[in-house]
Amino acid sequence: MRSLMFFIAVFCLFFLSSLSEAQIFQSPFGGHDIISECDYCGCAQGISPMQTGSTGIRYDVGSLYLGAPYNGSTRLAETGAHESFLTNKITMVYRFAESPITVSLAVPYVVRKSQELVDNGFQAFQGNGIGDVAAFVRYNHHHYVDETMVAFSFSAGVKFPTGKNNITLPSGDYLDPDLQPGTGTTDFIIGTAGFLSIDRTGIFATVNAGFITGPGAPESDGNHKYGNYINAEATVTYRIIPQDISESNLSLAMGIGFENRAKETEGGIPIEASGGSLIYLAPGLKYLFSQGLSADAAIQIPVHQYLGADPLNDEFQLGQDYRFVMGIQYSL
Repeated sequence: MRSLMFFIAVFCLFFLSSLSEAQIFQSPFGGHDIISECDYCGCAQGISPMQTGSTGIRYDVGSLYLGAPYNGSTRLAETGAHESFLTNKITMVYRFAESPITVSLAVPYVVRKSQELVDNGFQAFQGNGIGDVAAFVRYNHHHYVDETMVAFSFSAGVKFPTGKNNITLPSGDYLDPDLQPGTGTTDFIIGTAGFLSIDRTGIFATVNAGFITGPGAPESDGNHKYGNYINAEATVTYRIIPQDISESNLSLAMGIGFENRAKETEGGIPIEASGGSLIYLAPGLKYLFSQGLSADAAIQIPVHQYLGADPLNDEFQLGQDYRFVMGIQYSL
């Protein structure tokens, strides 16, 4: 399944690249220039202007699949239970004129499903709807040293409890918090990112931390809240087509990422079978069609997971099998 999704992404990007050569994706703004000549150089090196702080819009789709249960770092035998999460997200970014400041708004729509063992049989559950909306402000800077591009940014944002978090089952019980579109919390998020581009190679790194506040989602034993988290990722890209500088180009990418989340609570009491950490590899592709239009795809493959568990009560978390992410963005 992992290989199939990855090769589909490869095919889609090559197919779209052929369309771009046929000028199907020409800018509707005709002679409208991008922000600066430096941004044009960045495009030639495989960098989207949105990475350096331009106005634009981005669409992302992500698919996460959880399969086998874990006791710490030990993968247990699969029981047939699983969870899948599909997220579609629109992000709108606006850069203030003659300013290094951008503001953005991200609106997700989620479809979350699970198959759980209930009374010696399996039962399917689902929750879907608009998730929690997030707003960010970001400071961006980039400059050139000869033909080397150096860029960095600092961001701060808030995820608002806009998604529905009180969906109930026919029995009257609340749907599992993991399947609710919203979390019921207000999260404060800070982050930083850096980018270095030399000839055909780019190095990108980012770190984000989230601090969870607010009541959380209602549960029979008290409100459920997720724990604070920190995520980090470093990615190296290498332009393979063409070898010479061009505003249309295809790059291979390889990333390594780390995620850590503190334990969840229910009614203020920590849930033992929650929290944990994940290390993953993320091979992918990135294609720039033109100065403003680009697409990227990657599959995150876990190499190490440590998940909180409660063996005394036979409660274990399902580990990540894979996460596939793909996006397309247009810079004005």
